[in-house]
Amino acid sequence: MKNLSIILVFAIFGLITSCKKDETVTPTKTKTQLITAKVWVPNQVLASGTTTVYQRGATPTAIWFDLDKVSLTFKTDGTITGTDNTGKALAGAKWSLSTDETKIIISGSGISGLDGEALIIQLTDTNFEVKGTIVYQGVSIGANLKMI
Repeated sequence: MKNLSIILVFAIFGLITSCKKDETVTPTKTKTQLITAKVWVPNQVLASGTTTVYQRGATPTAIWFDLDKVSLTFKTDGTITGTDNTGKALAGAKWSLSTDETKIIISGSGISGLDGEALIIQLTDTNFEVKGTIVYQGVSIGANLKMI
């Protein structure tokens, strides 16, 4: 009987210690939640997918245009606040997602090359990359805009 009690104690102990605690599952954020969660600033613009035409922090002679003063805050009401490339506050800028949420549409920003429709390439808590067309000196060029 004594052995049965010892075996029972070990069996109960084994059951208690073998149970795993349920892991907490963090729900996936929607694209709107990711876009509206922070202030985005341009980090890099690649023309034709390979030629760097803007790199944050690069000297002005090494880039085609300067976006160091640009900041964008996408609001849940579809408006955008922030500053343009001269440091002037944006007025009347709007944004929306396409029906299938694969593209972002921006209008009224006044920032050269930003307005229009762009394909969302990457969207995380820290990176927002889109692919679209920019017009530079009258020439339309495919470009990737990477924001952090």
